[in-house]
Amino acid sequence: MNAFSHGCVVNFQESVREMFASDLDRLINDLLKQSDAVLLGTIDLEKEELHLYGHARTIQFDEQTNRCEIVFTTMEEQPGETIRYSLEDLVISHEALFDIVDEGKGQVSYRVLYVTFANPESGQETTYFLADENAVSHPLACVAEFWQQVSEVGRDVDFNLSGCSAYDLNRM
Repeated sequence: MNAFSHGCVVNFQESVREMFASDLDRLINDLLKQSDAVLLGTIDLEKEELHLYGHARTIQFDEQTNRCEIVFTTMEEQPGETIRYSLEDLVISHEALFDIVDEGKGQVSYRVLYVTFANPESGQETTYFLADENAVSHPLACVAEFWQQVSEVGRDVDFNLSGCSAYDLNRM
């Protein structure tokens, strides 16, 4: 089981935790159960691009087969599409939760999940987002704004390093 970082920002309070594929699977599937329409797409800050793929149907992180499988329907309700990755390509996950004042729904706690995979050949990263379509009036605006707040959280932590070290301040 490979551990990876899960960066989290809750109302501008940052934290990082060790995450395993089974933990991420549970977190994402809880979101899918809580909402009747979860948007799925990719976001890239450097290119200033957000691509909406459609609605997430099932997402499975299987440590036994070392695979991640994302099944979604397009916005035009076309038959299910599937995206597959090796769990070895999973770089980091993020969670952003902010209390916002929505123009149509008043004050709302809104959460967006992000999962980043690396392409083993190019080294390029692809970040997928998952967001409840109906909880706020403008979910994609939240996806973009939240990603700016959370995208770097946890990137400086490596839970795969083993051992413990201490620096003796008295030796200075």
